[in-house]
Amino acid sequence: MKTKSQISKNVTTNNPDEKRQGMKVRTVVTGHDAKGRAVFVRDEQVDGTPIPGLGELAFLWNADEPATYPNVGNNPAAPGIFPPVGGIRYIIGTYLPGVIAPEPTPEMHLEDGDEPGGANDGFHKTDTTDFGVLLSGNMALELDDGAEVVLSPGDVLIENGTRHRWRVVGDVPATLASFIIGASRR
Repeated sequence: MKTKSQISKNVTTNNPDEKRQGMKVRTVVTGHDAKGRAVFVRDEQVDGTPIPGLGELAFLWNADEPATYPNVGNNPAAPGIFPPVGGIRYIIGTYLPGVIAPEPTPEMHLEDGDEPGGANDGFHKTDTTDFGVLLSGNMALELDDGAEVVLSPGDVLIENGTRHRWRVVGDVPATLASFIIGASRR
């Protein structure tokens, strides 16, 4: 087992006393060198991006197709929040208190009244399977029949392309890590 002094000089550690402004997520990425050996290729702070109606999202890994190994560990940086079939997104979001009502994107399926300002503001469905882990705060997920569940830190949600909307419960923001996989809808 390596002691702290034996860890590679190319690896940095978080300073717990460091003050963060806005969302910054330390992201450590591995890859392969020219000989196929495992290497650390990146250790960086990823800034959050303010998203109207949501809060702030840090896009950590965005790919529109499966990876092939060995590779150098570059983030494909595919555009958009929702991936196509076979694509993935890894996102950490900090959401503001209240109903989370993002501006609709072409990948979001909306019904009458789901649009911003509508009777069902924030409801949507996407052609994705979403795996979420609530890191802080409390969030409620409401389904189209009014059923609702409140999640607390450490809770996991697997959302299978259903019509839903999110709400932050309480007066403090909530942070959710989400791994999103593109899926097909029949």
